[in-house]
Amino acid sequence: MEKKKKQGLELSQDQVLRQDLRLFSVLASPERDFLRQAAELEADPLFIKLTSPGADGAAPVMRRRFAGASYAFGLACGDEALASAAGSGGGAGEWLAERPAMLKLAQRAGLRNFERYFLSDVVFSPAAAARASGLTAAEASALKNFADAFVLAHERIPPAALPALYLRCAASISAEEGGLSIAYSHPAYFRGAYNIDNAALSRLMKSGSLSRREAARVRALTSRAQRIAWRKSGFHRALTALVARQEAFLLGKAPLKPFSQRELAAQVGLNPATVSRLIAAKTVMAPWGEEIKLGNLFRKKNAFIIDIIKKVTGASAKKMTDREVAESLRSVYGIRVSRRSVNLYRTTP
Repeated sequence: MEKKKKQGLELSQDQVLRQDLRLFSVLASPERDFLRQAAELEADPLFIKLTSPGADGAAPVMRRRFAGASYAFGLACGDEALASAAGSGGGAGEWLAERPAMLKLAQRAGLRNFERYFLSDVVFSPAAAARASGLTAAEASALKNFADAFVLAHERIPPAALPALYLRCAASISAEEGGLSIAYSHPAYFRGAYNIDNAALSRLMKSGSLSRREAARVRALTSRAQRIAWRKSGFHRALTALVARQEAFLLGKAPLKPFSQRELAAQVGLNPATVSRLIAAKTVMAPWGEEIKLGNLFRKKNAFIIDIIKKVTGASAKKMTDREVAESLRSVYGIRVSRRSVNLYRTTP
């Protein structure tokens, strides 16, 4: 009897280990491989069935958009390389020629209105969108149809055919109304992560509409969806927290604040090694149009303090003692540093 319990425990541990290894594989995958895995899941006929609403209107698997995230439509729509990668097949042919005109319509509508009315997943009202955006109802309908088709075509481009920019540059960061907004470069992130409705899934399994083979694959597909969603949501949390931490720098108002990957990991509730994998080789487009590595948005505390000390001593008309510098750091910047540390930082090249 005791032996059976031990076997059961070992089996449970094996299952957990396999799941951990699969999750590690998804986290460690290069962006090209990850996007390919996500696209394969989306194209699976059984997974499509899982994302379709049942008789009660609920789907076993739903996509949930990330709060505050948008799609870098202007960047993508204006990119000739991306348009070429989309090709003329798969329904992309006719609307491909309309890109310049539709981009101008989106610019006329304005970023906020375009995101609210043309990238939103709520029911679209041409009249409401037209009134808010300064377009005619016909223009609003045409822009909505084009935006939907463009996002879909972009997501369906094989990762191997994507321009390198869309594999390394995760998002475009824009400054608006004194704050920052994140627009993802690839629709897979913009459209969000998967959410499993266990009640709807249970109803589907009991409905008799699945074959025995399909029923056996459901658990594997939902598990795979959760792993993909975990990478997407983990990256979104890390990116959002990093951008918020360095908001003043990205707005051009201040230097980088001291921040480490370990601190970011603690803030978003992830393992430091996971954060390292999620941001590895990733870049973002800064508000001033420069592509910068996410790793460059971290800064060691001592480098920050050295810059502040240089600022304090450079602004002073007299030579300051180490004690006076330490007091200035505390009173003006809220940084508590000992006199000995000030002396060490001042002598650091």
